[in-house]
Amino acid sequence: MPAYTTILTALAPIFLVMAAGGLAQRRGLLSDDLETGMMKLVLIILAPCLIFTKIAGNPSLERVGLAVWSIASGLVLILVGYAVAYGAARLFGLRHGHGLRTFTISAGIQNYGFMALPVVVELWPDDPGPAGLIFVHGLGVEIALWTVGMWIISGHGAPSWKMLVNGPFIAVVASLTLNYTGGHALIPDVFRRAMAMLGDCSIPMSLFMIGATIGRLFERQFLGEMARIAFASILVRLVAIPAIILTAVSLLPLPLELKKVLIVQAGMPAAVFPIVMARLYGGHPQTAIQVVLATTLASVITAPLVIALGLSWLG
Repeated sequence: MPAYTTILTALAPIFLVMAAGGLAQRRGLLSDDLETGMMKLVLIILAPCLIFTKIAGNPSLERVGLAVWSIASGLVLILVGYAVAYGAARLFGLRHGHGLRTFTISAGIQNYGFMALPVVVELWPDDPGPAGLIFVHGLGVEIALWTVGMWIISGHGAPSWKMLVNGPFIAVVASLTLNYTGGHALIPDVFRRAMAMLGDCSIPMSLFMIGATIGRLFERQFLGEMARIAFASILVRLVAIPAIILTAVSLLPLPLELKKVLIVQAGMPAAVFPIVMARLYGGHPQTAIQVVLATTLASVITAPLVIALGLSWLG
């Protein structure tokens, strides 16, 4: 397997920043209002600035076909992930009203944005394509989350288009439009530099807040109850689904930039946001927390292995 130490080096700072966020929350340094304000700041200002700097003017993202492949792969692979997670949940005895729907969403979707991006940048610092594609690919993930995911978690909910059309979504669509029309060339350089400065803040702040969210929702009593959920979620999120993604990378005629993104996505643990969805839409928050805790801790070991394996397949 190539570059294992390089991958581990790329991942280590991510886990350390998340750990710092969790420790800060557990020590009482983050109030509810401060956490909410920081998350809004990331979603409304910092993340759109980062997306703009990674996509607008990116020569690798001037092809419509690449964007279509990226969005479609994000959508389809998450739907496949839901199916695998649902089957595993039934196999491990989860039932409706006791974590089945929440496990399906939580284990079926990976931490596809701010945790994956630093790894992509570290592994391919001279190739801007994969970094920009992280967010284009994320459009497909968001569509799967707010349509089929919403229906699964609520049992009856309609697609939440209002939640889908958020700051990052608008930034991706606007940036791609500028690329395809040539409008990105008209943007003043001073404006680009200002957005780059703001965007650079989004990754560490987002990772810090992911750790803080895990720290806030972590309770000791969950540890004694999570063995079954932990095993099932690791099997689904860190073994079965990565195998499916890497097989798709190996067999499908995907653009090289997208293959790089998917290899990194394959190694990511479960996303944190399904915890919020479970709280808001009648799910089982405890199950979501257990899935996130188990897969995040295990991914310290599994993520470098999965990504290294994918790179070896890619050659």
